[in-house]
Amino acid sequence: MRTVYALFVGIDDYPDKPLHGCVNDVTKAQSWLRQQGGPQQLEIRSLLNKEATKAAVIDGIRAHLGRGGPGDTALLWFSGHGSERPTDDPRAATGMSQALVCADSLDAGGQPLLQDTELGSLLDEIAARGAHVVAVLDCCHSGGASREIPPGARSRGVAWQSWWRTGSARALREAGAQGAEPSRHVLLAACREQESAYEALVDGETRGYFSHSLTHALQRLGPAATYGKVYSLTEERVRSRNHAQHPELRGPDHLRFLYGDVLTASPFLLRHTVSGWEINCGYAHGLRARGAEFTLVDEVGEVGARMPGGPRTVVVRAVRPESALVEPVGWMPGRDDLTTVHGVTPSALAFPPAAVTVVGEPGAVGMVTAAVDGAPMLSTSGHGLPLRVEVRGGSAQVTGGDGHRVDPLPLGSPADAARVADCLTHIARWHQLKDLANPDPWLSSLVRVTVEPLVGDLWHTATGEIVCSYTRDGREPQVMVRIHNDSPRMLWCVLLDLADDYESSPVLFEGDFVASGFAGMARQGEPVWLRLPPGRSVVRGSFARDWLKVIVAESELNLAPFRLPSWSPDAPGAGRGGAAPGSGGGLLRLALPPGARTAGGPAHDVGRWGTASVLVRTVLP
Repeated sequence: MRTVYALFVGIDDYPDKPLHGCVNDVTKAQSWLRQQGGPQQLEIRSLLNKEATKAAVIDGIRAHLGRGGPGDTALLWFSGHGSERPTDDPRAATGMSQALVCADSLDAGGQPLLQDTELGSLLDEIAARGAHVVAVLDCCHSGGASREIPPGARSRGVAWQSWWRTGSARALREAGAQGAEPSRHVLLAACREQESAYEALVDGETRGYFSHSLTHALQRLGPAATYGKVYSLTEERVRSRNHAQHPELRGPDHLRFLYGDVLTASPFLLRHTVSGWEINCGYAHGLRARGAEFTLVDEVGEVGARMPGGPRTVVVRAVRPESALVEPVGWMPGRDDLTTVHGVTPSALAFPPAAVTVVGEPGAVGMVTAAVDGAPMLSTSGHGLPLRVEVRGGSAQVTGGDGHRVDPLPLGSPADAARVADCLTHIARWHQLKDLANPDPWLSSLVRVTVEPLVGDLWHTATGEIVCSYTRDGREPQVMVRIHNDSPRMLWCVLLDLADDYESSPVLFEGDFVASGFAGMARQGEPVWLRLPPGRSVVRGSFARDWLKVIVAESELNLAPFRLPSWSPDAPGAGRGGAAPGSGGGLLRLALPPGARTAGGPAHDVGRWGTASVLVRTVLP
């Protein structure tokens, strides 16, 4: 039986800067948790006001939350003040470090705060032992006495938000690390690290905007909600009250909130905002066409399967860097639709299809052509990415991608032909990520990726390729990778590793803000290991390639579409929406167009986002 170990910390009675809603926040959160049914045990501890010293909070994490093991959940919910201060730690991409302000650790007294690295280490130690660890932090820095506060609100300062990673625990591709990344906690933070979080009178009592919105979202969405849906609804409610406060989620969005179960999840979500209906897919994800359609999916990931009246669609009316504004087509949203979050999948009109040429034996050619014509991201005509299929002798050879040559696929039935279409779709999507670029090059010219040698030789070729070599005694090369922000403003950055086995992963730098003149460090400054992937010939001259691509914007981007597993003929079919639950198949979850609707005109405003990339070749001398 699963046990949920919960530690609720609420502090109002700060000597110099009292708050009034923090105890209310954790009391309501504790009440929500006790209402949850199911086969689980609850072990709850609360630290309120003067009880919540730094020593008591650390002891609560270690001795109480630390009891959680495999299959259990450890929940920390902190509501109070946060603090930030300048740091010369090169891993802090904003030049600031953050901390929780406990009852006895105010800055003014010079006493130690619960620093971000300290808290992160405590939580990740528990996660590494197998528990699912969640941190909910409604706080920010307390040094803003002269900071302007919205009418009716009291500032909780600039949000405490860690800059360590809390992303997926799945193993990095060999180009990413020496081994699997350790499990880490999921973070739900009240706002960005450079912002303030607020409290005010809400529904008759003083509450933090974030805690109030989060508990409302949990009650509205129910026990089967994913982190992505909970965050999406919470973020909208907070911003409708205070547009300057941006909650953040750090961690896999397809897991069930609190429990960590892998759920089927669409990479895109639809919600209603003060600006209208919005989908978290924009220019920076490759969306270009106004008039493209998205179809709502049900809770088990089937396109429109269980929705009253059949499939429901929305059409794109405006595209922004991080999202798109849409309108319902042929259906009227109900009251419940306004206060929930729907998964959606894009139609083929959303992204340009690859141009596929099929040659070889006539009967087999017809079978493959029929499969290609039924795949949303493929076309046997047009001017997209040129891909080629040669069919002969009962097999199909796919060529044309920039990655490593894929093995021939068997071809003897329509099911085999569909698998060939899956392979083509996978390669097409990988190339869409690799080739992402903003027609407005302003930001792209002000960011760069650098690779510095730590182990093994490194040199640059005349074409700009970076070559990293194994040592003569067979040790894998290690490098330090940095993302530099040379623009005059703070930017949100994600670093994709686009491997030549047609994988895309953001795990090296899973989305964070980098201040002007600063650099973000891949893997928090830990070495990035480069090695030949399994199955690659290990002989002199063998090599593997990785395109390291940074995508930058002024606001956070949805990371789900950037995740793409390496191509494998044994993986579940993804080209027609059949990806395995939680596989992170990105835009491979496409729906065929529901009608003859055509895309609109070209985009006129691409928005503030940009890209930069380097090609790294790992060689065996």
